[in-house]
Amino acid sequence: MGKPRKKKKTAHSHQRQYPKRNPRAAMRWGLIGVIGLTICAIAFLFLFKKTVPSAVSLKIGGQTVPTDVFCLVMQQNRSDVVSMYTSQGLSTAQASFWRTEVDGKTPARALLEQTMLELQELAAAYQLAQSCGFGLDGGLGGVTERMEAENAQRSAKLEAGEHIYGLQSYTLQTYLSYETDWIASQYCSDAACPGMDISQSQLYEYYQAHLDQYQKYDDVSFTYLKVDLNQVDDSQKQTIQTQADQLAQEIGQGEDLQQQAAAYSALAPYLTHVDILSDQVASYSQAIGDVMELGWDLQPGEDTGLIELNGYLFLIQCTGRVEYDYQSFEQVQSVILSQMRKESYETLLQQTAGSLTVEADLSELETFIVQEMEGMHEK
Repeated sequence: MGKPRKKKKTAHSHQRQYPKRNPRAAMRWGLIGVIGLTICAIAFLFLFKKTVPSAVSLKIGGQTVPTDVFCLVMQQNRSDVVSMYTSQGLSTAQASFWRTEVDGKTPARALLEQTMLELQELAAAYQLAQSCGFGLDGGLGGVTERMEAENAQRSAKLEAGEHIYGLQSYTLQTYLSYETDWIASQYCSDAACPGMDISQSQLYEYYQAHLDQYQKYDDVSFTYLKVDLNQVDDSQKQTIQTQADQLAQEIGQGEDLQQQAAAYSALAPYLTHVDILSDQVASYSQAIGDVMELGWDLQPGEDTGLIELNGYLFLIQCTGRVEYDYQSFEQVQSVILSQMRKESYETLLQQTAGSLTVEADLSELETFIVQEMEGMHEK
């Protein structure tokens, strides 16, 4: 017999029958879901922008600090902070570099602190300027507008073929430097400004306390031999050293270096004579500082003997000296007044900076710095 035929399955009468879904309803619910996700994304972005500001909100001593000024000072201090933290083991390759704490402080917080110190000093300069009636409307807060106005004037003069002094146009950095230098100069030249009225007795006390600064250099003459031993081959070096030894012995017996050196053919190209006047000491020290240091205390006729130092061979003889005493108080009085006023101004600047009220959310400023620094890292 063959296999029995399988019965066909039929739906039981009690089995639930599901109606077909409406495709339009499905589309409607999908659209609602997309709209909901979009609203959530927009809300997230809105909240994120609220926590990461695109501009700083900062006042120092009542002066608004423009965002571009804050960013300029921040960038100027960036490398110092990076060096400080990389020396402690952090790497700028880390995406979280600016947010990583070392000894309880992040690089962003350290950069903020340095930036704030410099901004307070800038604000103090403008505060002092305004207290003395120097103009500069808006103080630190108006620096960008003043720079733009100055650049516009310079551009117009150039287009008209007129001559202008200084830069053709300013950057924010050069303009800030220009204004703060101008403030310091104006302040220190006005005896009516606080701290600038210095009495004669104060000037003289300063002179006595810093007397070494006002000793006039002597006029000095040297004849000297200076050979760079790294620039000669071994055979030349041997000849030079042999002849230099013989010459040094002769000079040590009171002979004149310039006259005696003429007899030594290997040494003659390396012989020099200089007459250094008192007011030329600074410029000569840049060119032959090693010679001056070795021979400065020699008296006429004295020599250093043969010296080998830092790859050079020296033989120096003093051939003349005119000695000078301290410059008189009357000679340096104006110099002392200028120096004392500069020192007084710097002291006032620091005191004023420390007294200015800071209006800001420091946590928000730190977040701004993180955003700026990490943005640079991504680029």
